[in-house]
Amino acid sequence: MIKKTTTVGALTICAALFLSACSGGTGSAVKTEGPDNFAINGTLTTSMVSDPGSLSPLMTVSTDARSVLNFLYDRLTYQDPASGQFKPWLAESWTEAPSKVTFTLKSGITCSDGTPLTAQTVADNFNFVATKDNNSPLRDVYVPGDLTATADNSSGVVTLATPAPSPFLLANASTLNIACESAVKEPTSVTDKSAGTGLFVLKEATANDHYTLERRSGYSWGPDATVTSETPGVPATVVFKIVPSESAAANLLLSGGLNIAAINGPDEARVKAAGLSAFTTHSIRGEMFYNQMTGKPTEDPAVRIALTEGLDLDNVAKVMTAGKGTRADQLSTADPVACTMTTTNALPAFDAAAAAEKLDAAGWKTGADGKRSKAGRELKLTLLYEILNDTTTAAAEFAQQQWAKIGVTITLAGGDSNMVVAKILGGADNGSWDIVWVPVGISTPNTIVPFVSGAAPAAGTNFASIHNTRYEAEVKNASTLVGDQACKAWGTAETALFSSADVVPFATTTLSTYLAKASLSLKDSFIGPSVRLLK
Repeated sequence: MIKKTTTVGALTICAALFLSACSGGTGSAVKTEGPDNFAINGTLTTSMVSDPGSLSPLMTVSTDARSVLNFLYDRLTYQDPASGQFKPWLAESWTEAPSKVTFTLKSGITCSDGTPLTAQTVADNFNFVATKDNNSPLRDVYVPGDLTATADNSSGVVTLATPAPSPFLLANASTLNIACESAVKEPTSVTDKSAGTGLFVLKEATANDHYTLERRSGYSWGPDATVTSETPGVPATVVFKIVPSESAAANLLLSGGLNIAAINGPDEARVKAAGLSAFTTHSIRGEMFYNQMTGKPTEDPAVRIALTEGLDLDNVAKVMTAGKGTRADQLSTADPVACTMTTTNALPAFDAAAAAEKLDAAGWKTGADGKRSKAGRELKLTLLYEILNDTTTAAAEFAQQQWAKIGVTITLAGGDSNMVVAKILGGADNGSWDIVWVPVGISTPNTIVPFVSGAAPAAGTNFASIHNTRYEAEVKNASTLVGDQACKAWGTAETALFSSADVVPFATTTLSTYLAKASLSLKDSFIGPSVRLLK
């Protein structure tokens, strides 16, 4: 949803802070699918850059975790990445109104322990997240904090209702991975095991090495109605292997040690040359936040704007994406986006001279050594960033050099997603950084609200301690609207964040995930019911 923002809009195969469904794009197959080409009862191995951490579906915003969760826990509907249309999954039908959505569940759905999935259990999932005292990071992300869920077990109907119109209620509710009752009652019980309705169950969890899933029997309620536990090509075992090095992942993919891996750096050329099929996702890659805790230099909007003006973000984006990406147009970048608009033109433009003037005016003067200080305090800032691949560090070093030219000293602190998320959301370490690059992948603009407003950690998820009254007022207005009017209002809200450099999205790219002796029956959707193993 933060880490790698499907819709933690988690803190992104999708390397971004938070929340994306990890689907979308195009690809060409090199093997013909058919009964004679499917491997029976085989093992499919895929890679992740970093350990997913907790696998409790109601308590994580990690996209690495969500990649695994999409094999263990189903969702109410499936949103086609190409058309954006919602299709049945756990729910066979639904109705939508501005402040209410009802879902009618399919019959015969069972949990991995054999117990039936009831409408009440589904409602309990939403009520758990909505209850503030449960401290779910998905509250006000997938589930509005004022939502009430009710159920009728006899008819299988679940009703989600909010006191006022709630934008994108169906889309956000459909992103929640539904846990079975034991996992709702005790979320910590599934940090390293599973209790869901998915096609697979977690059998082994070895932190920082691998996670092994096994196919369950009796599954028949996936988004493709023809898929069951006995469908040819459905692997008997799925292994998520932690491979931090993209070069190592490429070697394993080409040698047969991996079936699926995201390759987007210098090694992509040789993987592509091997003729492997691929699916692509459009994703936020670079997004910057300034820590506005009391006493931080970046609490001052003049400093934030100056730092933004001091960066040639066009070139930062090119370095970070190895020339494949472009500047971001808006906050929502994870396909399919609910609103298409251009709002980032409100960001401060690159102007090093203007940046220096603003820092001078803010009292940060340049000394004989070329470094800035104020009242004896050097303008020395820590840039925390997630190491997605080698290009991320190169981009951070480029930014460090550019900021040095205007007298700002930058200490680089790179790490994996778990380290970054722990520092920005953990509370105790929230003051250890001044600038963070953490991509928050979202498809609906309201998903990011709890990460850019409200309480800071540990009481909330507003990790940069942003307090933009104009944004908050515009969000209040946008939340009462639906359709095109809502998108326009959300666009106005986003410009409030950008004009004061509270959030600086600067790079999007198309990410390629390559498949060796594997395919996806649901085009470009990396979820449990979709994967197939080929001979």
